[in-house]
Amino acid sequence: MKTGITSVRNNSHIRLTANQRRKSGGGTVAVALATMVLAVAGQALAANILNNPSFEQNSGHAIPVGWTRFAPPTAAIYQPFGNYWIEDSFSSANCVGDPAHSGTWFWKEWNACYDGTNNVAGLRQVLSSSPGSIYQASGWFFVSPCDVMGASSFAWVEVAFLGANTNILALYKSSNFSASVGTSNWFQYFVTNVCDLSQPVNLGDPFYTSAYAVTGAVSQLVAPFGTTSVRYQLSILFGVTGGSDDGGSLYFDDANLNQLSGPVAPVISNLFPLNMIFVPPTNGISFNASSPSGFTINSSGIQVVVNGSNVSSGLTISGSASSKNVAYHGLQSNSVYNVFISVTDVSNLTANASSYFETTWVGTPPIVYLWEAEDWDYTNGMYINFPDLCNAPGDPNCYFGKVGTGGTDENSAGASGNHLYRAADPICTSGSGDYTRPNLAAAGRLDYAINPYIGNEWMNYTRDWPNGSFWVIARVANASGALGKLDLSMVNPDLSTTDLGTFSLPSQQSWTSFQNALLKDAGGNNVLVTLNGKATLRVTSQGNCLPTLFALVVASPDLPIISNLYPDGSHPFQYTNGLSFTVTTTGSSFPANGIQMKLDGYDVSANLIISGSSSSKNVVYPTVLPNAIHTAIITATNVLGHGILVSNSFDTFNETNYMVECEDFDYQGGQYIPDSSWYPDAYCDTCGPYPAYTNIDFAHTHIGGEVYNYRFNGIPQDGLNGQDYVRQKFIFAVDYVLVYFVGNDWANYTRTYPPGSYFAYVRSSGLGPFTMHLDRVTGGIGTTNQTTRRLGDWGAVGTSYGTFAWVPLTDGNLAAPTVLKFNGAATTLRLTTEGNCNPNFFMLVPATGIQISARLSGGHPLISFPTQAGVNYRVFYSSNLIVDTWTLLATVQGNGAVQSVLDSTATAPRYYKVTAP
Repeated sequence: MKTGITSVRNNSHIRLTANQRRKSGGGTVAVALATMVLAVAGQALAANILNNPSFEQNSGHAIPVGWTRFAPPTAAIYQPFGNYWIEDSFSSANCVGDPAHSGTWFWKEWNACYDGTNNVAGLRQVLSSSPGSIYQASGWFFVSPCDVMGASSFAWVEVAFLGANTNILALYKSSNFSASVGTSNWFQYFVTNVCDLSQPVNLGDPFYTSAYAVTGAVSQLVAPFGTTSVRYQLSILFGVTGGSDDGGSLYFDDANLNQLSGPVAPVISNLFPLNMIFVPPTNGISFNASSPSGFTINSSGIQVVVNGSNVSSGLTISGSASSKNVAYHGLQSNSVYNVFISVTDVSNLTANASSYFETTWVGTPPIVYLWEAEDWDYTNGMYINFPDLCNAPGDPNCYFGKVGTGGTDENSAGASGNHLYRAADPICTSGSGDYTRPNLAAAGRLDYAINPYIGNEWMNYTRDWPNGSFWVIARVANASGALGKLDLSMVNPDLSTTDLGTFSLPSQQSWTSFQNALLKDAGGNNVLVTLNGKATLRVTSQGNCLPTLFALVVASPDLPIISNLYPDGSHPFQYTNGLSFTVTTTGSSFPANGIQMKLDGYDVSANLIISGSSSSKNVVYPTVLPNAIHTAIITATNVLGHGILVSNSFDTFNETNYMVECEDFDYQGGQYIPDSSWYPDAYCDTCGPYPAYTNIDFAHTHIGGEVYNYRFNGIPQDGLNGQDYVRQKFIFAVDYVLVYFVGNDWANYTRTYPPGSYFAYVRSSGLGPFTMHLDRVTGGIGTTNQTTRRLGDWGAVGTSYGTFAWVPLTDGNLAAPTVLKFNGAATTLRLTTEGNCNPNFFMLVPATGIQISARLSGGHPLISFPTQAGVNYRVFYSSNLIVDTWTLLATVQGNGAVQSVLDSTATAPRYYKVTAP
């Protein structure tokens, strides 16, 4: 063994033969993360506390629900689309069977970086814990004889207890599993080895530094003093054998972190919608939040963020003290939603959950009739109009297990693959990996796809179709690297066929990236299909497309289409002072007031400049505020009453604004590179080096696993790796972000900031709620005894460490924007974090002055200020300038004249300020 990690005794794993495999359901729907340590430990029944331990909650080329992926940064280069899959059973010439240890799905992973070095990648979950809590842990490994993992590769399961700064307090691991143990069988490995944190082990991966020597063994894992969370981790090392990168793959299933005692974090269950499409907006969002330990969950401890906006004040909450039913009704149709949920009990244990879903009808006109791709005819033309959704044989009103007749119901070209839905039928069916749908979720049924679906294979679909003329969609995936096509035809009474059109889809990121494709004719026009009762439609493959469903949809040739929208929010820095778009309707026209727009919550329709013909309009809104963040909601309705709504969030920031790269913190005790000498990546090791001094230029708590890809010390840094827009000055350089930026870490940034007044925005990602503070260093620069003054806070709720967004600098209430003032002299700013964020850079935006005046009117202060038409203004008040916290008084839409706001609530002297936006 080349790693130096000691193996444990021989009874640390169990072999399970194929005939002994058990079948069971998946796990709960909770993801828990500790925020504070519990002072008094309660007791909980022994239970597996991992979310989705058997990988049953989603499938395909995706990160499993509840899990977090980790891999070296070079994986983005060598495996840009990922080296993993949530796999189901398989069959081929040499491998036949169902390798899932339980249920249907398991985790499959192969080499993350074919770069000639060892690399470690895998999955992890972090959950709440407290000192004295007791656990046992295990996991199941499998190697396929058709895809044997290389000789230098191995995997293990580990459990780490983490402190408040996510530092490792104690670490335990299983023995290492490799292909030499055996293939074609599942092997259970228990976490029983004690690791010595004072004896690090080099695994040959420069980015993985959390391996330690084994010095003992235990039967139970006890959380030490200071524990706030427990981390379960699957680690897979792919090595190099004989100078070549190891190939092969590893399967993993039934992860187990069994909590034997101690308080358990809240559980978020029954979350709806969960990773779903075609969701009626009237269904809303609902879930249950409960404490297995019986702790009270206050309503204030339940936070829900929808598309970046905190909607917690609009929740409907019922239930007992320790079990809450939560609902939110405020969804819109034809919209995409990202939801983040946080639940904290009175012991400060926290659970998090998230979901992505689309309401009806994103990406398609309204659906009239939908049929599953796997529900083709059987037994010489037999069919079911409204089949049940089922996962097992025995239901006569379900296509599960039905067998088609070759040449009549189907044509198979003998493709090799799974037959999960219709086991005896030669057409291959497998789990799609697509988002689920409400009807599938209610039935507890997988979504299937025809996979593979090779050229010249076809299936017939006979139904008593609804009467009318329709467009037709196919939901398909294609990752072939070439155009994929399916042909749709009508089967005539004499068994000849009449071509109707073609579904086409260019190659996408993966075979589970499903898109809706409309049936088109040779000219690229939508095909109008007329049906009237019983008929047989045939879908023939031209290759490269995997269908999961087909649908008849409302044909609305006149439906308005918006094009040429700018700014469109596709990336930041769309600097402009106007918004424009074109809207067209075929065979119809737009009435007066048929085109409406709200900007930042205000109706600006009266200020739109509209030109063009009756059926095609060019629209311009000329007074968008530059250097700001905006949301425009556009509606277009034609004279037939057919309309669309488009929500467009964008910014108008200028890339010439002054920016500070977060990785370019001070060096050698307050030294910095002047702006005149700075260039992208100027602080990199190969350019200097520029060593930073701890507790002078930065402060960082080491937690293990840090990466320093830009500078060898300071706050850890990693490449942006394509996870956000690349600014023009970094096109020929590498953009970096701060990572492992844990609570109370800080970094100093000395610059000759441009004189003037500025708003400040940080570009950052984050996981859940996060806060960063901006201070001015007022004394002791270059020493370990520095004094600071708080300037403001950056606070937001992040959706993932790979999703970056703007966060404005505000006062202590996270309400009013803070204005920074510089006089042209060298100034040192300090960025301090409370954790859970990866900042990239912060930016200064000129704050133009707004002349305000105040007088008494009827005994109350009247605040007046000139406005610009179409610009939104906010009026704040404060009773104490020393504390520098502001409260929003009113918002006003500018009209090009002087606007006034009356403060009828003032009972004592107040200070006022006006900002735009």
